[in-house]
Amino acid sequence: MKVVAVGTSNDLKVRAVSRVLKRYLDVEVVKVPVKVSVSPQPVGITELIRGALERAYKALNSVKRADFGIGIEAGLLEFYTSTGFLETQVALMLDSKGKISIGLSPSFELPKGVVDKMIEGIELAEASEIRRGERDLGEVVGYVGVKTWGALTRLELTELAVRAAIIPWLEGGSEWLITLEELVRKLGIKEELK
Repeated sequence: MKVVAVGTSNDLKVRAVSRVLKRYLDVEVVKVPVKVSVSPQPVGITELIRGALERAYKALNSVKRADFGIGIEAGLLEFYTSTGFLETQVALMLDSKGKISIGLSPSFELPKGVVDKMIEGIELAEASEIRRGERDLGEVVGYVGVKTWGALTRLELTELAVRAAIIPWLEGGSEWLITLEELVRKLGIKEELK
């Protein structure tokens, strides 16, 4: 049995990882609440990847018997749109040997006013002013679930990012994947991941 530590306190992310990985592996999924250095609303590929990496690294190193750490980060990805961004989810899988795979969810455009608020650091649910009762949409269907009338939900987007991230591991080899050291260098992280 593989042990997978997910760096989050968000039950939706844990449920998504569990649903995807149990299709392919005999796995125990462990939720590990972690703190990351990126803002609650990451903007740009560097912040998205760094947040996902920190989550995966901290989760993996918090569970002694973990085979993988997984970090999932949602936010704005630079793209050729009128606002300059798409909303996306990044899933990063880090194994105990320091190999990394990354997957992205399908991405979508947001109105300029929402993007502007997100760039200021306001999370999507608040920036869009869409709430269902007292529960944050990030824990339920997400912005995408409301806007698509439930045809696509945040859970599904998260699952798709994780499905994309697991593909290299299903190939049976990881020798060609980027290493932790290489990714840390590319991100320009000078301080140690803690």
